[in-house]
Amino acid sequence: MTCDLRLRDARSVARIINLAHRLNCRCTRIEASSAGGDTRASLTFDGPALALTRLRAQIDRVLEYEAPEGARAAS
Repeated sequence: MTCDLRLRDARSVARIINLAHRLNCRCTRIEASSAGGDTRASLTFDGPALALTRLRAQIDRVLEYEAPEGARAAS
């Protein structure tokens, strides 16, 4: 599963990686950059299908609070 994210807080990238670990998923690729209060990250996860589904739901919850207005997440 690949997620391209746009966030307000760069610390949210670490939160998402920690969520993946707690749900028994591996983060196999991380690319992130931050400029002017806007953080863009592309993360790729591997793991059991059910765990990835749960992780995606948790990422969506993080995005509800952290995504800048008008930003979308793609998977």
